[in-house]
Amino acid sequence: MKKCLSLLFLTFFGLSLYSAPICLINQELNKDTASQLSQFRQQTTDTCLACNDDSCKLKAWPEEKKGDEAVCKLLFCTPSYVSKFFEKPDNVKAGKTRIKFTYSINSKGKIKGIKVTSAKGAMNVRESYKYLQSFTSKTQFDPLLVNGTASKIEDIEGEHMAFTGNYADMEKTMPAGRGIYRE
Repeated sequence: MKKCLSLLFLTFFGLSLYSAPICLINQELNKDTASQLSQFRQQTTDTCLACNDDSCKLKAWPEEKKGDEAVCKLLFCTPSYVSKFFEKPDNVKAGKTRIKFTYSINSKGKIKGIKVTSAKGAMNVRESYKYLQSFTSKTQFDPLLVNGTASKIEDIEGEHMAFTGNYADMEKTMPAGRGIYRE
């Protein structure tokens, strides 16, 4: 029985490694990592991005190269700064919501053009959009320079688990510094 459960666990874990990585907007790079990655960004721009004029898109990768895709997303769609404070929309029920969305990073490194594709949980699509607008208003990315020109990255897929409501109970059970975002 243990062998069957172990085999089942390893199968699901292995399959999860090959699923499409999603850009996360709530995890920022620390300063040391960001400075080291900046030199790799210049070297991998042609490998990771398809650019026309001042607009780029992350390239699609075949299933067997999902690890390379994850590296590209780390280099080009991981924020350098994420604010820990934001306002939740009025009259939102307490709970959690899984929000899937698309967005762009403009030439100054700011999130623009958020479009919610699905919201499952306490918030509906409109409330999720307002939540993301507030959550990402101060999020900052390192601006992208392609051949010396400031460029934007378009059509990025994102996913975020939003927690709304009273955080008092969560704070009592969580160790200090666990990164819970507060309103």
